[in-house]
Amino acid sequence: MPLLECEDLSVKLGDRDVLDHINLVVGEGDLVGLVGPNGSGKTTLIRAIAGFVPYTGSVRLAGRDEKQMGRRQVASFLSVVPQEPPSSQLLVYDYIMLGRYAHLDRWGDEGPEDKAAVKSAMELFGVGHLSGRRLDSLSGGELQGVLLARAVAQASHLMLLDEPTSHLDLKAQQEVMRQIGKLEGKRAVLASFHDLTLAGRFSKKVIVLKQGRQFASGEPQDVLTPEVIEAVYGVRVLVKNDPVFHVVLLPRRTL
Repeated sequence: MPLLECEDLSVKLGDRDVLDHINLVVGEGDLVGLVGPNGSGKTTLIRAIAGFVPYTGSVRLAGRDEKQMGRRQVASFLSVVPQEPPSSQLLVYDYIMLGRYAHLDRWGDEGPEDKAAVKSAMELFGVGHLSGRRLDSLSGGELQGVLLARAVAQASHLMLLDEPTSHLDLKAQQEVMRQIGKLEGKRAVLASFHDLTLAGRFSKKVIVLKQGRQFASGEPQDVLTPEVIEAVYGVRVLVKNDPVFHVVLLPRRTL
């Protein structure tokens, strides 16, 4: 059974159609990349699936209608890494522990399992040394690692990542995506990307949005083509299919 199914998901803000009849399926172990120009609806789609934005259509989580689930049930099923990091005076450890909220007992006490989950997540993304630091004292890259650690500590079935490699340098981007890739067998991931090469390398499937509509979807080599990219982004590129990196995009000089 798919972990996430969206059917005819649409979002209207005021008199503007932000998303128009989006259909997608994310199965267990999948890493699905979401790409498209600024304003195409990537962040809105992630927020709608998370229940943060009203929508029409349906979102099913492991076959259950999300609108029929309680907030604690949704929080135990999915985790979200937002594009805009929070500004807070919370300590890193306490912030990551908040991701365990849905798993705490009725008294809200942290047990050994919760502490172990937080420690493991911090180690995975190399932020254990930041445990006693305040969030508002971190660099962009450090904060991104903390956000990802919280999502992993939440032990959700589905991770929704909005630009998970933002604020990271090239080496850190690759390392973060490798760590996320190691989680695939345990959970499903839907992640938005600006970097098409990164999306092509790590995604099993890519969904392309244009002006709130689903323009194309499929395996990276079938979707990230010069024709699709020119139609969606308005730029001409060369695409190199590589056995290791899958899809590599190179800018093409205009003749």
